Amino acid sequence: MRTIAYLARMNEWAFFALAFGISLMGSLPFGMINLNVLATAVHRGPRPALVMGLGATMVEAAQLVLVLFGFDYLASHTSVDQVLQWIAIPVFLGLAIHYWRSRPSSQHGEVVRSRPFLRGVGLGVINVLIYPFWFLWLGIIQFPVDDHALWPWFIIGAFLGAFASMVIFTVLGRVIEQRSEALTRHLHRIIAVMFLGLGLWQILRLTFL
Repeated sequence: MRTIAYLARMNEWAFFALAFGISLMGSLPFGMINLNVLATAVHRGPRPALVMGLGATMVEAAQLVLVLFGFDYLASHTSVDQVLQWIAIPVFLGLAIHYWRSRPSSQHGEVVRSRPFLRGVGLGVINVLIYPFWFLWLGIIQFPVDDHALWPWFIIGAFLGAFASMVIFTVLGRVIEQRSEALTRHLHRIIAVMFLGLGLWQILRLTFL
């Protein structure tokens, strides 16, 4: 019994770590949320930036709950699940091409003058790309969505991963601001290689494994 409990515990921590890593990596490329956090950190200081990041990541956690409910429904329909697995291939390859060819952004975000938490919530709500992002990743890692006991671990891991990226942009705000073009170029290429690898792995897994 102790061995079974230990293995179950390890499974929980494994999905917690996966969610943390996926969320952290997904939040690092420059986008509307982290650019606004960066600009606020540079011009207003760390506290408003972190408050705004907290608002955005709380919304992302709620969005992940919706995705989990949707994935739970789709997982009960095997044919739909297989379609999602194949759809992931062109999506990942397309993202790889997009990030490899993307140029450094000239936008550095908007400085939030008041109510940064509400601004973060608003940015999180309009960030609709989070839904297909998590749908694809849940399929890739074959998340056992029917095991509802794993949901809190996965959600908390994703929340902390996204918030960790907000902390990075806040603490390194000035450095990132000064070197944003070079950082964007290298980071986007790293992300492109990662998505290319995921696309190739999907092809291998669905075709030969």
